[in-house]
Amino acid sequence: MQILKVVGVGLIGALVAGLLRQERSELYIFAVIASGGLILIIILSSLTDVIKQFGMLVGKSGVDESLFAGVLKIIGVGYITEYASALCVDYGVSAIANKIQLAGKVTIFIMTLPILVNLINVISSML
Repeated sequence: MQILKVVGVGLIGALVAGLLRQERSELYIFAVIASGGLILIIILSSLTDVIKQFGMLVGKSGVDESLFAGVLKIIGVGYITEYASALCVDYGVSAIANKIQLAGKVTIFIMTLPILVNLINVISSML
């Protein structure tokens, strides 16, 4: 059960960060980043099986594998953007967090264009 590991690391990280915020505020952000990094490692280790299964489905469907890679990159950009934005909010700079979110949205929009073009080509070939 990966969720128990995530919850455990999260609770311990929150406790350490809370203590550091009061005693040594300059180390607070490092505790937040370290606990977040550990949680990411735990999550990514479980995602490899999901990605393999998704790849098998794409292979059976006959969809171009470059589209599959594009979708995974879009998901990755979304998660990385959300993580970086949350760190900025935790550190008290929500203005920068908002700019990171905007940059992530624009990047995702740009990355979806090849997928939309391919989808339009498939639909037009059916007609």
